Amino acid sequence: MRFAAAALALAFFQCSAIAQDLPSTDVETVDLGNGIYALITNRAGNVGILATEDGVFMIDTQMAPFAPALDSAQRAVSGRDVDIVLNTHLHGDHVLGNKHFADQGAMIVAHPNVRPGLINPATSQLTGRTPDPLGEDFLADVEVMGGDMVTLGGHTARLYHEPTAHTDGDIWVHFEEADVIHSGDLVFANVFPFIDLDNGGTVEGFITGMQSIVDVAGPDTVIISGHGPIVDETALEASIAMLSDARARVDALVRDGLSLEEIQAADPLADYTQDWNWGFITTERMVWTLYRDITGQTV
Repeated sequence: MRFAAAALALAFFQCSAIAQDLPSTDVETVDLGNGIYALITNRAGNVGILATEDGVFMIDTQMAPFAPALDSAQRAVSGRDVDIVLNTHLHGDHVLGNKHFADQGAMIVAHPNVRPGLINPATSQLTGRTPDPLGEDFLADVEVMGGDMVTLGGHTARLYHEPTAHTDGDIWVHFEEADVIHSGDLVFANVFPFIDLDNGGTVEGFITGMQSIVDVAGPDTVIISGHGPIVDETALEASIAMLSDARARVDALVRDGLSLEEIQAADPLADYTQDWNWGFITTERMVWTLYRDITGQTV
């Protein structure tokens, strides 16, 4: 399937480029107040940091080549080692820096559905899993569920689990006192989202997950997206409207009996291309994802 090949080629290119370009890795540190920071490289999932006198809580670790730069950035604001790392889900650009922080004593936590995807090598070219099984030093020491909390330095970080959204193990975090949310990959800000159907993700579940964040957020809530800029709830509302409409358009064509090739030729999302298309999830691949989700077909 050409989409799978393109995704694998992109992943290979990105990893190769990262390895060759490590010395120039830049981390943008965004101070969100109350000891909370976003660490952004624009090459992998955005990282969240809560830095307090009692410890440091990190959300996601990007990839191994970036871990030293991320560590330097967090030390610049915290002055200490990371104590707790939460992985929002299983994808490599959120977990492959785990070992760097675990080796320094950090406790890794994640939803129980994350581990199986990291210890079993990918069996499908369409998956977002890491291609090889990971060792214990990459894996969670503690499993967490929706409703659990991390309390540190006077902050309450409440965890929410979305069971069938981007994957089946998505956790997003609300720092209640500061009113800051780290969404994990439930938010691809202002672009078509990657919905990993091979790891338990669904379009309806993704929409539900975004709506869950909106339901908790208020007009002043700051949202660290999984990919893209820091946003507020209006960006999620726009994504919900886009994805709901896009699914309805493709579903109507499926009900009319059109094949994937015929639907692609009809280009039902053409008017979204200018604003939502990007290098990884193009308009064509978004149609393909919607078609797979609706029909259950993999090719």
